[in-house]
Amino acid sequence: MTDEQSNISQPDDELVIRDLEAMKVYFDPMRTRIMQEMAHHPRTVQQIAEALNVPFTRLYYHIKMLEKHNLIRMVDVKRMPGAIEEKYYQVTARLYVIDRALLTFDPESNNDSLEFILQNVFDETHSDIRKSLRAGRIDMSVTPPHPKSILARRVVARLPENQVVQFHQELLDLLKRYRSVDSSSEDAYYGVTVALYPSNMPYEESDDEGELEDIT
Repeated sequence: MTDEQSNISQPDDELVIRDLEAMKVYFDPMRTRIMQEMAHHPRTVQQIAEALNVPFTRLYYHIKMLEKHNLIRMVDVKRMPGAIEEKYYQVTARLYVIDRALLTFDPESNNDSLEFILQNVFDETHSDIRKSLRAGRIDMSVTPPHPKSILARRVVARLPENQVVQFHQELLDLLKRYRSVDSSSEDAYYGVTVALYPSNMPYEESDDEGELEDIT
């Protein structure tokens, strides 16, 4: 990183995605990985390609789409010998929020934006976990908090509204801290998927109501 890069403007704290096409670009798995690589420091296409172990030519289209929809921006250019320029890109925000106006739901079909988000979030989580298992990154013989373990739990509980509001805020604060950790190339990736919603699941009263159900 050049000396000038230390003085570049930092990403905004939050950016609201108000365009349907921008939302689709944001949820693309490859583009998510690209954005993660530039979440803390500006990166060139070559640096991102090396980190992701993919040909750099494969990334240009994704970079173009991310920049077009203001999800990333070019923050610096380094002049190289032979009239070559190295462009440095960075995310435009530390947290991206989907505009609620985009969250459509069609009870008669699966053709709505909410279905798109649910499929991307949970199907990608499912796929990523299975890939991590095949690659040996997850060790099913160890339990949390071991760094190679998997934690998968589900809670169904009755909560008063004030506690739900507090729970929401605690989860959001935790995710912000998780995303703000400044990592190095030696650190491993960890996935976190969160869902908190009013459940339609009926259940019987029991003494252990509200306890965690470990499904690992």
